Amino acid sequence: MARGPVSGRRWIRAGGVVLSFTAVLTAAFVGILGLLRGSVTDTGSRLPLYTLAFAVTFVAAIYLFSRYGADARTVLFSGLGFGAVAFVLFGLGAEGVVYAVRSPAAVFGSHLVIYFLSAGMIVTGVGFWLVTHWRELIGDPFLAGSESPERSKSSE
Repeated sequence: MARGPVSGRRWIRAGGVVLSFTAVLTAAFVGILGLLRGSVTDTGSRLPLYTLAFAVTFVAAIYLFSRYGADARTVLFSGLGFGAVAFVLFGLGAEGVVYAVRSPAAVFGSHLVIYFLSAGMIVTGVGFWLVTHWRELIGDPFLAGSESPERSKSSE
């Protein structure tokens, strides 16, 4: 489906979203590296913050999915899924920041952080694509039994 021209404000907002998610994913990749190298310690002391990130995201997802009329099962599983993703990304991202502060030479002294930044941007792109096209991949549960406008036009 063709869309009209994109305004400058929309580009700025999209750029901010891409940069934010790329930064979070890059920090998470650095966190994985720090954990694998055993350089990040005392993770347990930060666990309550990661649990709080899960809880806030869970409640926000429950509220939003309920507000848009999703069925009970979709609301619950979406809340759990988004909460789990927030827990993992927030936790790994925070550990990545801790590792970068404690061992800056290990993180910034090589080109590894550029690879992580690139990977973060790629995953952001794939994530945007999935969010935009998820209905095409699994079928639209909200339109079950009805035909999409694009399909009805193409069958004419």
